[in-house]
Amino acid sequence: MLMIGLFMSFGSFASVRTSNVIPKPVKSRTNGQSFKLTEHVKIIYGENLGELADYLTASLSPATGWDFQEQQGENVQKSSIFLGVDTLSSPHKDGYHLEVNNKSIIIKGHSSAGVFNGIQTLLQLMPAEIYNKQRQRDVEWVIDGIEIDDAPAYPWRGIMLDVSRYFFEKDYVLHLIDMMAMYKMNVLHLHLIDDAGWRLEIKKYPQLTSIGGFRGEGHERTGGYYTQEDIKEMVAYAALRNVEVIPEIEIPAHTLAAIAAYPHLSCTEKEFKVPLQHFISRDLYCVGKESTFEFLNDVFDETFQLFPSRYIHIGGDEAKYDRWKECPHCQKRKKELGFSKEAELQVYFTKRVQAMVKKHGKTIVGWDEMLEKGLEDKAVGMVWHNTEKAISGTRDGHDVVMALTGHCYFDVAESKIPGEVKAATWLPPISLKKVYAFNPMIEGLDEKYRSQVLGGHATLWSDQFIHGAILQEIAPLNENRSEKYFDYLTFPRMAALAEVCWTPNENKTWEDFEKRMATHYARFDQAGYGYRVPQPKLVSKDKKGGQYEIKLESVVEGAEIRYTTDGIWPNAYSPIYTKPVCVDKLSDFMAITVVNRNQYSLPLYFPHRYDKFKKYGQLVAEWNPSKIKGKTFDWFEMNATGKIDQNGTYELSFWFTGGAYRLDIESVEVFKNGKKITEDVHLGFTSGKSEDNSYLLEIDEYETGAAFTIKAKVRGDKGNDSNGAVFIKRKE
Repeated sequence: MLMIGLFMSFGSFASVRTSNVIPKPVKSRTNGQSFKLTEHVKIIYGENLGELADYLTASLSPATGWDFQEQQGENVQKSSIFLGVDTLSSPHKDGYHLEVNNKSIIIKGHSSAGVFNGIQTLLQLMPAEIYNKQRQRDVEWVIDGIEIDDAPAYPWRGIMLDVSRYFFEKDYVLHLIDMMAMYKMNVLHLHLIDDAGWRLEIKKYPQLTSIGGFRGEGHERTGGYYTQEDIKEMVAYAALRNVEVIPEIEIPAHTLAAIAAYPHLSCTEKEFKVPLQHFISRDLYCVGKESTFEFLNDVFDETFQLFPSRYIHIGGDEAKYDRWKECPHCQKRKKELGFSKEAELQVYFTKRVQAMVKKHGKTIVGWDEMLEKGLEDKAVGMVWHNTEKAISGTRDGHDVVMALTGHCYFDVAESKIPGEVKAATWLPPISLKKVYAFNPMIEGLDEKYRSQVLGGHATLWSDQFIHGAILQEIAPLNENRSEKYFDYLTFPRMAALAEVCWTPNENKTWEDFEKRMATHYARFDQAGYGYRVPQPKLVSKDKKGGQYEIKLESVVEGAEIRYTTDGIWPNAYSPIYTKPVCVDKLSDFMAITVVNRNQYSLPLYFPHRYDKFKKYGQLVAEWNPSKIKGKTFDWFEMNATGKIDQNGTYELSFWFTGGAYRLDIESVEVFKNGKKITEDVHLGFTSGKSEDNSYLLEIDEYETGAAFTIKAKVRGDKGNDSNGAVFIKRKE
């Protein structure tokens, strides 16, 4: 339930800025004292907290170089760190009290989970080097005196890792759990099953992994799965870090990997291969055969022996009923049940599964499409796009977790800056600030249902890895670029979501978070976590005389800003920004944040304005002499994912902005996931005068998450000195 009036009994606390802790604690005060960690400090721990004492020792010893003595006891001693459970310290399971003074450090939690959260705060109060796994010499391990009483606003603070579309080895899952623990995130949702792969060993059905766990042939064969021993290790590792691991076993859609392994599970019983490219299969589990439910019952039996979580995620999204409409088994079931439409069969399917898992004491979680009328028992809806489902679901007695696409889909890029990593573009960019602006509480929800909003949830979908080869790992080099890519997408955005789910709205501001966040990049470096380096912050760009005066600020503590004034991208060797810079044209100025010569941001820059072309829709791409040939037609490729966002007729238009020669266009083609789906072939051109420079494209195969590419055959009529922009809009 939500934390309401949590600290009424703790007395008056001074309103102070709590060091640089994220999530920001609810109540804190400094006390003017300090504690110095030395090799003689003992770790005293209460009953059943031995594992957490070991965890704290393992967190402190590598960087300090000291082996701390651990001792069970119920009393605080001088020169000690005390860990204890005290239900009066906080009314919330995850709540804790932390005190740092001259003599000791005291961490008391309502439960072991609260103690763990107090440990994470303690680590953030220490120098950043404490996260390093090598001994750090010449560091004074001094912690400023402080008292904190803290607990989360929401009990569910989660993230989903998609290991189906792209398989992440066990070690990366453990790595992600550590990243979560740093910010008190407590739910790891493993998307184990999808069309592109089955990742969980089920001993009764070995072909789920031997066939469904791999795709491709020969040297291009990729994949993998978690053995049951792997799962036990990951679950235990997570449990110590107060992270609950929830498996996802999809029904009835996103199941092609299972059907490839056991064709009898589908309506057609045709043979399939696990797909090499991302798409949403229309082949579902057959709802008309009892063998489908026998299979799922067996799968759940083994799954629940591995995952002690009280929840099981069953997906439930994006089911297309084409196969059910044609299947005699499904139609027979529909007639026997007296249903008029196939959507009712999905509710029936969900209810059957709900009854299965209820025998094991589990509650189903599903994407918001699952929250249809007819579910008799309580469920949890994971709301990703339809907030009305959250409102109706809570009224029907269900809980909800908010995972809205506009704030929580971390597979989406943070910006549109040229050079940004390849990421999902079917949604607009989700910046760090946009994540921080997320509010899990649904606008318009009646007060009496507010406790049914459990919290927030980020998603890391990995389908980008199977849209092409550029993100794939290179096995002979043992290059784990996929892991670096996901770290880049996760941090610092996960820190922002953690604070959204922990700290009450009235206690936080973006400006305060940004200042505290500036000190955390060094912690990522010390811990070995990847992250996206943020661009310099633009303070002002005032017109003075005939020039613009540009003032900047670094949002990474200890980093430099380097810049250029000639329109050329800066690098780690460019001039250092030390004072405001004046330029004639804003487009001449660029600046980057430089952590070190191998780690720096994308540039802060001032893009060309295309105001006069607004009526032609969204900008798709720009061309310049480096992207086209003179006199010879060649393909000009554009990424239209996110610009093509539903079925319909789209108009693509080319507009000249400068140069010596016009652009000739011969044809335009559209590709979905690499397959051509439509084209418009006719000659057109654009220069000072334009003729037939618009192309109509009929899209009737749109799919959420699919990659759309546009290729145009173009040339500069007499040379390549041509510049311009391409726009797209859907015709009403």
